[in-house]
Amino acid sequence: MINKKNSFLLSHVEKHWLSYLLGFAGIYFISIRGQYTLLDLLDLFLHEAGHFFFSIFGQFIHSLGGTLMQILLPLICAFIFFINGRKYMTQIFLFWLGHNFINISVYVDDANKMKLKIIGGSHDWNWILNQLDLIEYSTEIGYGFLALSISAFLTMFFVPYFIHDNETTRD
Repeated sequence: MINKKNSFLLSHVEKHWLSYLLGFAGIYFISIRGQYTLLDLLDLFLHEAGHFFFSIFGQFIHSLGGTLMQILLPLICAFIFFINGRKYMTQIFLFWLGHNFINISVYVDDANKMKLKIIGGSHDWNWILNQLDLIEYSTEIGYGFLALSISAFLTMFFVPYFIHDNETTRD
């Protein structure tokens, strides 16, 4: 039997189902940080495309370009969907941003350890952090990116509270 309290709970979950689904997926990806998943392949393609597009800006930006693309593309898409009131698409791109931050955190953390198999020969973050004389802080900087991931996931979870239901028919 569904009482008033359970009815409210079911209504809430029905309205915010994507928040819960992607929220649990975010927790899962954080818990397996460093393990390869299919979504990492998409992140890798985006990362490598970033090197291509940012190669005209010199060695430093070229090296940073893969990471920049992993951050900028989902962030810009999330922003565009947010200002257009598309909560589900905003959430999907914020989730992807959070996943990219996990991916970046692993890559940055490895800059000093050099254990990851690298495509293209050189380790971007090893080179970047050596240029900035911050290589000994690669683990801490990696955890900073992990914190950004958690922030992206939390923002993704609360998007429906900022975009109201009258906009959902567009998604």
